[in-house]
Formats: sequence, C-alpha cells, structure tokens
Amino acid sequence: MQLKAYGQSNVGRVRSSNEDAWGVYPDLQFYVVADGMGGHAAGEIASRMAVDSMREFIESSLPASEVTWPADVDQKLPLPIRRLVAAGKLANEKIFQSSRSESKLNGMGTTMVAILVDQDTAYVAHVGDSRAYLIRDEKISRLTEDHSLINDYITQGLLKSEEAHQHPLKHVITRALGSSGRVEVDVKPVSIRNGDVFLLCSDGLSNLLTDEEMCTTGVDAVENPRSVCDRLIDFANLKGGEDNITVVVITSSES
Repeated sequence: MQLKAYGQSNVGRVRSSNEDAWGVYPDLQFYVVADGMGGHAAGEIASRMAVDSMREFIESSLPASEVTWPADVDQKLPLPIRRLVAAGKLANEKIFQSSRSESKLNGMGTTMVAILVDQDTAYVAHVGDSRAYLIRDEKISRLTEDHSLINDYITQGLLKSEEAHQHPLKHVITRALGSSGRVEVDVKPVSIRNGDVFLLCSDGLSNLLTDEEMCTTGVDAVENPRSVCDRLIDFANLKGGEDNITVVVITSSES
C-alpha cells in the first residue's frame, strides 16, 4: 500500500497566534497533530514539544533499535501500540516537567492525535479532543472519542450530541499531555484499504465543520491530499475561523 500525506495549519480569523503544531514523517510512517493551551505562548511551546518528542521516540524505537521503555508501558502490548503509548507518556513527562520548572509555562498542556502505520494497519493514538477520521467508500467515521467534559455528558445521557456545539463548556477537556505527571494514551488499530483517507485535525476544524462537510471535502483526497488540506482550512475560515485550524491528510492507494 502506498501512502501520501500532507499537513497544513492556519491561525484562523480570530486568534493572534497559532498554538497548534503538526508533523508528517513519511520515513517513519508517523503523523501527528497537537493543539496547545496556556498563556504567554506556552500552548505553542507545549504542542511543538509534543510533536518533536513523539517523533524522536518513534524514531529511536524502530524495531531494530534498542530502547528504554517507560516503566508504566505494558510490554505485552503489540509493538506499534507500545511505541505510541510510550511516545505519548514521554511527551507528557517533558511538558509537565517544563511547566513546573518555568513559571511562565505553568499550566501549559496540549492535546494530541497521531497515526503510526505498520504494514497494512494504522494505529490511531489520542489524548484530548483533537480527532482522527476515516473516509472510506464516500462515508466518514470518527476514530477517536473526545476526552472532554461535553463527551462525558453525552455518554452519561445528560446532553444530546447535536447540542454540543452550542454548549458553553464545549472547550473543556478532561485529558491532556502535560496537565499532570501521568497520562493514559488511547490507541486503536484500523486496517488500511485501498482508497482510504485518514484525517487528523485540531478542534478548530471539527468544531466548525460537520462530519458530512468534511467527508464531501475530503472524499477525493487520494490523488491530492494537499488540495484537501487547503480546502478544509478555507472552509473553516469561511465559517468563522474561531480557532487555529490544523489538518493532516493521509491517503492510501495500491502501489
């Protein structure tokens, strides 16, 4: 299976700075989006730290490498899942320690959503409310469940999903890299088929576009993922651009 990928980020129409970060690393088959939080540019630092730290560990933990695993990573997990979990936990530790050592970085953190491809499987990892989607056969499905207060309300039956976009607490997340000394990283495997389109994004996109709008825009991404990134960002800005907007598109085709 041959993969194509492209990433793009935009400050949006309201914010003065961009606290999102992203990475596309075809040589590692690793792709990631992070959405930072914290004042005085701390969010920008946290998201960049997450992307760089995770890339470094994914690179250092290639199957032929010798690597020291974090003590709280289950060694019985399949190797791709172990690599993602460890990368997320190490990024969390670095961000948390930095926030404690510099007062101007106090309270910084970041969401994270990432894909690591191993053979014909995409391993999807996330912390927070940045999302992963799959467009297959002209239909879209969400691959991640937000770690957010609103999602907890929906799960408990206290709120309907169609009410989420208007809720005043829609930006409150319940899990982030750097918010505490320990973090749980959710990972799920997804088989890759010919013609699949994987979409990673910050909530600056998913809060403004419906699933159907993302599907319609991304359905022809296989030949040109860059064009789809540009169109999705333009669409979100057209609908207000209330937040930073970051998109990574990964497509599969027969080699």
